Amino acid sequence: MNPPRSRRAFLASFATTAAVATGGFQRSASNGEALSLDSGLVPADRYECSAITRPTPLAPAAEDALEPRTYPTPPAELISDDNRGSIDRPSSLQNSALEYATKFERAYRQNAFLTKYGSVTRFFALQRTASQTSLIDSSNAAHAVLVAIVYNLTKQTQQSPPSDEWDIRATYYFDDRIALRAQYDGIAEKPTLSPDPRRDGELVACFGYRYR
Repeated sequence: MNPPRSRRAFLASFATTAAVATGGFQRSASNGEALSLDSGLVPADRYECSAITRPTPLAPAAEDALEPRTYPTPPAELISDDNRGSIDRPSSLQNSALEYATKFERAYRQNAFLTKYGSVTRFFALQRTASQTSLIDSSNAAHAVLVAIVYNLTKQTQQSPPSDEWDIRATYYFDDRIALRAQYDGIAEKPTLSPDPRRDGELVACFGYRYR
């Protein structure tokens, strides 16, 4: 009788299979065109705000089901010019972007869980375990931030006990106009900025855009 595989061995085997099938990435660029990133920033005409893609479930009818989580408001440091040029802006901007990315990912994943399971959802928790941020400065004084977070999930439905998912990595790009999200489709123990959300991400928010 063969001994049971360790959690790491099992996950590594699963990740290898998934990476072969998908190339290691969840999503490709939205319109398939080559994207020039000479400045590090995503061009203003790259995305239309009407093309936003993110889970937006209705509230379940069951009283004991989870409620949809509201997507967070972007931090003032990200969308305001008031602090531009101040000494502490880079660290403040990166810290704010990290917290915003974590809250946004929590809302995104809980709402995706609700979209799939609806009124039988019972529990959801996201715990961030690692992170990385990178500030992008351009010659025209515009700012943007890249964020990578690694996290674990715990989910439960009415029909099943709690289940865990480990070492998930999502990457985000934020500037003063948009938020792009990408997810690595393997086991991500390190918070690297891959996949690059500027090239391989989906548009998940437009700041100042009124959602219907």
